[in-house]
Amino acid sequence: MKKEQYEQLKNFQCPKWKDLPSFDIYMDQVIFFINDRLKPLYFDSEKNVITSNMVNNYVKNSIVKPPIKKHYKPYHLAFLIAVCILKRCYSLTEITQLIEIEQAMEAPSIGDVYDSFSACFDHYLHQIMAYGTVKEEYTFANPNKEQLLMNSVVKTIVYKIHTEFEMYDCIQKEDKD
Repeated sequence: MKKEQYEQLKNFQCPKWKDLPSFDIYMDQVIFFINDRLKPLYFDSEKNVITSNMVNNYVKNSIVKPPIKKHYKPYHLAFLIAVCILKRCYSLTEITQLIEIEQAMEAPSIGDVYDSFSACFDHYLHQIMAYGTVKEEYTFANPNKEQLLMNSVVKTIVYKIHTEFEMYDCIQKEDKD
């Protein structure tokens, strides 16, 4: 089982903006999409990555914008995916602050900010799963303060995922002994 989970993490691809449904979807489709795509990151849990109650809570707390006539758009999915990844290390208050900071970035679109986050996440996850550490930093052309913060935040999350994976492996070995 460990090898399969390791391979899933090592080869994980965070959905890019172009991979998100380009049409409006309902809550149950949002839940299915995110659980399906992010499950490898939650290798040690049988629970869903996200539930409708969680989505409603994020909307209620203004972490994510409310749906439009019960329809979710690509930007809803992008924010929810980011929240699901960020919650591995950060409180909802911190996540709200991080999202506000990243929204202040001078980027052409939400899709560009999301793709930067996604690419940064994939970059660090692949390196840390392969080598146990970062061999090469993710670089932005002319990094601003917000991008440097994104780099630090993502590294923290990925190191936590790696640490949990190694701990999970050790616990599994102890249970077999």
